[in-house]
Amino acid sequence: MIDYLFYLCVDILVWIANFTGTSYEFVNIVIFVVGYPLFAIALLLIIYFQYKKIKKIEHKLDL
Repeated sequence: MIDYLFYLCVDILVWIANFTGTSYEFVNIVIFVVGYPLFAIALLLIIYFQYKKIKKIEHKLDL
């Protein structure tokens, strides 16, 4: 099952590479070296700002 999932992901990356006219390695780098860290940072920023909003609302309710 794991092998099937892995090769399915590889096939998707190869398809994206062929569709964009780039290489499998470039698509892999863009997704996992650039894309995922940006996604993780964006999620952390969302969590931070939501935390601030919650604290602000809690503070208003305490008055």
